[in-house]
Amino acid sequence: MASYLIAFLLCVLVSNVVPWTLDYPSAQQVSSPHFNRGRSGHAIKAIVLHGTAGGGTVQWFLNPASKVSAHYVVEQDGRVVQMVSEDDTAWHAGVVTTNSQFYGQPNPNLWAIGIEFSRNINNDNDMPEVQIQAGLRLVSDILRRYGKLPRYTHDQISVGRICPGPKFPTSRFLAL
Repeated sequence: MASYLIAFLLCVLVSNVVPWTLDYPSAQQVSSPHFNRGRSGHAIKAIVLHGTAGGGTVQWFLNPASKVSAHYVVEQDGRVVQMVSEDDTAWHAGVVTTNSQFYGQPNPNLWAIGIEFSRNINNDNDMPEVQIQAGLRLVSDILRRYGKLPRYTHDQISVGRICPGPKFPTSRFLAL
C-alpha cells in the first residue's frame, strides 16, 4: 500500500512540473520542485556561488522536505546539472543577515543565479580542477548571455555561513 501511495505522489509531483528548456546546453536537466515561477519583475543582476556542504545535492533538491534549490549544481567530476530555469526563482540565498550589504534589499533569489559546487561536509576540500573548469565554463556562458554580472559568495549574503568555504577558488571566478 505504501509503495502505491509513493508512486501516486510522485505522479502528482511530476504532473505539476512545467517543462522548460536548458539555459546551458552542456548541462543535464533535472527539475527541482522548489522554485517560484518567474522573478517577480526582477532582472538577473548577479551570480551567487555556493558550496554544498556534502554530497547528494541533486537528490536533496528533489526531496520535498528540503525546500531548497539552485539553478545549477557542479559536481566534482565536472558534470553540470541544471535544476531550475534561469527565468525562475530558485531558493538558494534568501536568508539575508542584518550585517550583510544586501540587508533590506529585495530577496537575492529574485535577482541572482545560484550555482552550487559539490564539496565535502565542511566545504573545505581541495576542489578537483575538472570541477573548477566546468564551473568557469558555466559562469563564462552566463556572463556571455547576461553581460558582466557581479559574482558573490553565499557568505556575503548570509554572513557567518561557511559557503562556498575555504579553498574555494573565488579569485578565478571573479577574474572572468
